[in-house]
Amino acid sequence: MKFDGSDATQPRSIGGRIFTDRGTGVRVKSEDFMTIVSKSEEPLVVETAEGFFTKIYKYATAYKGFVFFTESLNRLQFTAQTEIIQAQSISSDI
Repeated sequence: MKFDGSDATQPRSIGGRIFTDRGTGVRVKSEDFMTIVSKSEEPLVVETAEGFFTKIYKYATAYKGFVFFTESLNRLQFTAQTEIIQAQSISSDI
């Protein structure tokens, strides 16, 4: 695969990671994720619980053009103003 920038649909390689024009994902700690959610006027969080023996809760939210991800062994508690969307899975392979 060639990364010369001649094709606009071709992914760009930066520091060994592949980024596409669809956006950039950022993995953060749970407490930082909660801070980011609290900064939004109308927060929207996508949540999923994965795992058979041990549940791992995964979350995603968008803020200022970035998508933020976090994982937790405990379910995070959000304010009543936060809209929660239950998803079957969240892809956060970044």
